[in-house]
Amino acid sequence: MPDLPTSDRERHKLQIATVLRELEEALERLLQALTHERLLVSVEGAASEREALRRVCNAYADVRYQPDQDVNETPTVLGVVGGTASVLGRANDVNAAKGRVREACKVIQNQRVRVPVKDGQGGRLVKSLPLVRVLLRELQASDLNLLAAYRKIPVLTGRPERVAYVRAETRAVYRKTRADIAAMLDRLGDRPGVDQDRMRLERLPERDTHLALVAEHYANVRANVRFHGLDSRNRGRLQLSAELPLLYPLGRSTALPSIDYHPEPTAERRPRVGKLEEGAFLSTIPVYRYRPTPARRR
Repeated sequence: MPDLPTSDRERHKLQIATVLRELEEALERLLQALTHERLLVSVEGAASEREALRRVCNAYADVRYQPDQDVNETPTVLGVVGGTASVLGRANDVNAAKGRVREACKVIQNQRVRVPVKDGQGGRLVKSLPLVRVLLRELQASDLNLLAAYRKIPVLTGRPERVAYVRAETRAVYRKTRADIAAMLDRLGDRPGVDQDRMRLERLPERDTHLALVAEHYANVRANVRFHGLDSRNRGRLQLSAELPLLYPLGRSTALPSIDYHPEPTAERRPRVGKLEEGAFLSTIPVYRYRPTPARRR
C-alpha cells in the first residue's frame, strides 16, 4: 500500500491531535467531579474509601502506558461507584470523546508508512510502521495506550441491587473471506512462510469461501447486574464487560449494592471452535478451515 500524501497525513494528524485534546479535557472534568461530588465507592482489595476513590480515578484516567506495562495490556480494576447525575454526565462525555478517538484512528488503522530507523549498529534501515503510531509519536503521544483510550466506562442507567463478577479465559473467532485472508498475507510482505500460505490459499476448493481467524486467549471480566426494578431500557438484569469500575446513578440511596468480587471462575469459553478443524490451516497467521457442514436428512 503506497504512503499517504503529506496533505492527508497532516489532516489525520490534526484530527487525532484534536480528539486527544478533547479526551484529556473530558477526563479532567470527570476527575474533578469524582473528587467533589457525593459518591459511594467500592473497589476490590481497597483498604479504605480514599484508596478506592484513588484507584477509580486512576482506572478511568489512565490511557497512557506505564514504564513496566506490556504493549496492548490494559489494567483491570473491579469496582462499583454510585455517582450523582453530574458525575454520570461527565463519564458519558468521556465515553463520547473515546468514541471520537477510536473513529479518528480507525480511519487509518490499516495504513502503514516507511520510516527510517536505527539498526543498532550505527546505521539506519527503513521499516514499515502503522501510520497511527507514527502520527502519535509526532504528536508526542507515543505512550498512548489505544486499547485504554478506546475502552469506555461502563455507565449503568439503573440502580443495581447486586453485582457479581465473572472471570473467564476467552478467544474470539472472526469469519473472513478468502480475499480478506489474502490481503492479510499481502501485508506480511516477504516474511518467511507467506509464499507457502498464499499457495495453500489458492489451492483451496471453491466451496471454502470463508475461513476463521482465531484470536489468542485473553482474560475476560464481566459483571452480572441485577437492578432494583428496571433500568432505562426496561431490563431487570444485565451482563456487561467490566474491566473498569461500574458507574451507576446514586439517586437517594445511601448504601452500595451487594457486590461479589470472587465468584467461581467460569469454564473456558471456546466460541465456534467446534466448527473448526483441529490444526491451523496457515502458518503465518492463525487461520483455520471450517469443518464441512453435515448434509441435512430429508
